Amino acid sequence: MAETEDQGMDFEQIGEMGLNREHAEFHNAYQAENIRNDIRFLRAVYADRISLSPEHVNDEFLGDLKSLGKRLYFFIHGLTDHVTPISYIKHKFNFLRKNVPNADPHLFYLAWNGLLRNDSFKRLLHQKFSLKGFNDVIVSRNIPPYGQRNTRYRLKLVLAPEDLLISNKGQLRNTGRILDDGTGLFMKEGITWLPNGKGMPLYPDAYVPANQTQLIIIRHGKSVHESGGDNPEFVGSGVWDTWKDNRRISGSIGNQLKPAGIDSARELGKDFKVVVDLLSGNGYPLWKMENGFRAPVFGSESENTEETVRYFLEAAGIMDMDFTPLFGLNSQKYGALTHRLKKDIFKIMLEVYGPGMSGTDEEKKKAAKALFKNRFYHFPEGETLIEADWRIAHSFLDLMRNNLGKRTVLCDHSGALRVFEAVIRTLDFADYSTIKEGQDSIIAMVYQYGYNVRYDYLQNKGLPLRKRG
Repeated sequence: MAETEDQGMDFEQIGEMGLNREHAEFHNAYQAENIRNDIRFLRAVYADRISLSPEHVNDEFLGDLKSLGKRLYFFIHGLTDHVTPISYIKHKFNFLRKNVPNADPHLFYLAWNGLLRNDSFKRLLHQKFSLKGFNDVIVSRNIPPYGQRNTRYRLKLVLAPEDLLISNKGQLRNTGRILDDGTGLFMKEGITWLPNGKGMPLYPDAYVPANQTQLIIIRHGKSVHESGGDNPEFVGSGVWDTWKDNRRISGSIGNQLKPAGIDSARELGKDFKVVVDLLSGNGYPLWKMENGFRAPVFGSESENTEETVRYFLEAAGIMDMDFTPLFGLNSQKYGALTHRLKKDIFKIMLEVYGPGMSGTDEEKKKAAKALFKNRFYHFPEGETLIEADWRIAHSFLDLMRNNLGKRTVLCDHSGALRVFEAVIRTLDFADYSTIKEGQDSIIAMVYQYGYNVRYDYLQNKGLPLRKRG
């Protein structure tokens, strides 16, 4: 998915082609009362910061909105396989500037979410932003022919005992393969077995094969902007809030660890120190921390990822790191709803859309929440979940491909980690949407072109590296 600035799409040509065709979805998507309700919701969110009113919805308004919806549909239709998260943002901004009157984000919101009332737009979004597009890179197609010896090459940074038993008596290997990464070096892999029964195969002198990227992954600790937070915080519009038991909508950036999050990061680092010390004592350090070397570390742009990994590594005895924040690893952008109380948003949705719903009050409440959780729903001045997951997956792939020959640490949020797992395991949304990685887990994986990415746990809930407390 290499990026070139002009390969993203030719949406003006495709858009004009589309405007000469009539599609039922453009008629059905923009019914007057539905659009009035969408505007009522926006007015409840923005108050006096929006000029649109339900009274503006007449035949001319609907006609203009339908025309904008057509252009938006064919804008998405024209996206090519070469589009990247950065180029997509540029294309999306240009579409807003060139096609939406006064570049009004509220009209864009009405056009996008109006199209969701017809399934063809959701199918189009699924086609363009599906995680399946990454399968050919992450999951190899190079399957050896039937009957060939050694059909499954072990490409793992974490071993289970059954991976390298010498005999049926339970003897374990402590040496592995001879290095073959195209550099001409001759090294033999050493295998160190950890207290929890896991093993790590590494080469001497902290060497990482030139054709591999090795990642150690953790989840950030408990943060201020989440349910149960207890640090007073200014959240905008003159509001100070303790974030305690209130379930606000957190932002994709601008979040810091609270004391419990610092403690959990340090405890996880002490677990990791067991690995660091044992490997170093056996002559296979993870990094050679000398001559100004700094461990390469990545995370989202939110402060809690950098804070977590810093406390984590310092507790493991690694004091120097080079942290690179990546926009593409940020959590979903909720736009104008950021820091709003979830219960207030659900209440507004129920008040606005409830009268048009059937069923009991409880069924209506569930339906209103379902609107909010729809992965195709475009938050006002934000993004959809399917766009965010695609952006994260794309950035994850770039991170692995751009760090060959390095052993890196990655800290991110739970939503990103489940996207990583979905891409590696080729999971559908229904399978990965509920995955929630624990804050006591340490994941390790290897990327090498032409081989399936494999991952396992250095530590998880059932296999601790040390006794705590």
